[in-house]
This record gives sequence, C-alpha cells and structure tokens, in this order.
Amino acid sequence: MSILRRAVALQDAETLAYLRSVPFLAKLSDATLTRLVRRCPLQHIPAHHDLFLQGETGDALYVILAGQVEIIQTLDGAPVRLATFHAGEYFGEMALLDDEPRSASARTLQDSVLLQVRKQDLLELVREHPSLFTDAARVLSARLREMNSRRLADLTREKQELESSNARLLANYQATLEALTAALDLRDQATFGHSQRVTAYTLLIAQALPFPPIEREALRHGALLHDIGKIGVSDSILRKTTTLTPSEWAEMRKHPEWGAAIVERIEFLQDAREIVLAHHEKFDGTGYPRGLRGESIPLGARIFAIADVFDAVTTFRPYRMPMSAQDARALIRREAGRHFDPRIIDAFEIALPEMVQVMRASFEE
Repeated sequence: MSILRRAVALQDAETLAYLRSVPFLAKLSDATLTRLVRRCPLQHIPAHHDLFLQGETGDALYVILAGQVEIIQTLDGAPVRLATFHAGEYFGEMALLDDEPRSASARTLQDSVLLQVRKQDLLELVREHPSLFTDAARVLSARLREMNSRRLADLTREKQELESSNARLLANYQATLEALTAALDLRDQATFGHSQRVTAYTLLIAQALPFPPIEREALRHGALLHDIGKIGVSDSILRKTTTLTPSEWAEMRKHPEWGAAIVERIEFLQDAREIVLAHHEKFDGTGYPRGLRGESIPLGARIFAIADVFDAVTTFRPYRMPMSAQDARALIRREAGRHFDPRIIDAFEIALPEMVQVMRASFEE
C-alpha cells in the first residue's frame, strides 16, 4: 500500500507510527494525531508543483511526510534557492507569526505527501501541547541562524568578487591611461617618459606634505594626464626646436583648457580636472590660463608645478644639456614665492633623494 493510502487509512496503526516519526508530531497522542489528520487531510502533491508563491498571503504550516520541497526567493528578478526540506521537516511557519505576504515561494521537487496545518488548528495544538511552541521556536531560531550565516557567506563572497572585479577594472583603466600618456610622449622624443616620471615625483612630494590620502588618486591622474590637451597642438609647434612665435605660443597655451575639457567628460577622471587646468599657473599670478595666485591655485597643481620643472631641467633637450639634481634644487629654491609655493619647496627638498632614484631608474631603462 502506498504512503498516501496508508496515511488516509487512520485505523492503520502503522500510519500513526509513520506520522509520529516526524519530530514535530512525535509528542502528540494517537487521538490528537487522528483528530489533526481528520481536520487537515494529507495532500499528495506531484513533483514541480507550486505550493505557494512569493508575495501571496498564507496562514498554514506545511509538514513533509514524504518527498522534498525547495524554498526559492526572487531577488532582482533572479531566483535564489534558500533551502531544501525533506521528509520529517516543516516550513512556512513565518506566515503563522505575522500577516505579511510570504517572502519566498515553495515548490515540490518530487512527488510529496504533506500535512497542511492551518493557523487555527496549530494554535489549538499549542494550547494542548505547549512544548510544541518551544520546539518550533528552537527550529526557527536555528533556521534563521543558518540562513543568516549562509547569507553572510554569500555577501562576503560577492564583496570579494566585486573588489576583485573593481581591482581588475582599475588596473585596466590605469594601463589605458599610461598607454595614452606614453603615446603622447612619443610625439616628442625629447620628453619621452616625462609623464611617468613627473607623476612619480608629484606623489613623492605629496608624501612629504599633509596631503589628504583620499585625494592621491586624483593627484596621480592629474599628473599623468597634465599634457593630454597637447593632442590639439600641431606637431609643427610641439616638435619645434627653436623659439615659438607669439601665435604659436598662443596655441600652445591653450592645452591646459583643452586637457580639462577632455578629462571632465570622463567620470572617474573629473577630480583631476583642476590639476590639468592649473598646472601652468604660478604662485605670483603670472601663469596661465587663469592667472591664479597663491593658494587659489589648487594644492595638487602647486605640487605638480615643482615636479614638472624638476623633470624639464634634469632631462636632455636639443637646445641644452640637463642640469644636475642639486642645480635643479637651487633653481627651484630661487623661484620660491614667484613660480612656486615656498611650503611645497620644503616638501620637495625632503622628497629629492627618492626623486633622484626615480630619475636614474628611468634613464637606465
């Protein structure tokens, strides 16, 4: 005889024993079990049948006598399996504790035999057998702990995957930026490697200052891309080895504004805009394009200005030989209060030994 037919034949003592094998029902007397099944007939449910859907209201507890049931929650349009219950277990108890819609769906995985206990019937059982409430609370507590633990593990894994994905994406961004600046440097062989060196110098000087760590990435991007506006400057001007004419200088001086217009269109580079725009401003207000003075020049641009000049005077140009690091230091010190912020010069002198190491490594390559 099948499980279902045995369960329906209540006079069969084997059926009552079968029901009592379910922990939730184990403490109930034969009379109580008989009365319960008469009020809540056993249900034979075929495989892959929805018992209830997420968002529906319900007030019943389901006890599994045979088969399997999976609980699925839809998150962001995708189904997520929360749990699988087997014979001897029960589910749906949350609907008995509040009147909110069900937070998940239930579906049979195979042919199943279920006892559906309505709220009213369960309350009568609890009044007769108070220990049922304690047992149910213990199971619910364990189930919630397990669910929270599993969700925490999922969130941790998702966080790690997201961090890894972001790291790869950031590395790709950086590689793209460095390739772009290297391509710009190639337009003028005399300044090859300039963007990479001046970026390293800028960050070293910033380390010697109370520079906000949160702004270091914007500083790095601004230094790396400071000359991106030279994309708009013609090769005849950019590669000219003699003095530029006034009209040629006028075109050259537009490159900070052109560069700022480029980076402000790219969301993750927008913080670098002010450095790109202001990297030719001078502390005494005689720079361009806006003639900013003193601390009205962004701090990153004031740091970069020293790094830029240091690299320019310590590298070879067709029209002059490079200075030594110490001669460059003396030149920069003489420009305190005119071209450069004196406070930044102090930080530059602290960073100078490491800057020299970067310079030597660059030229050795």
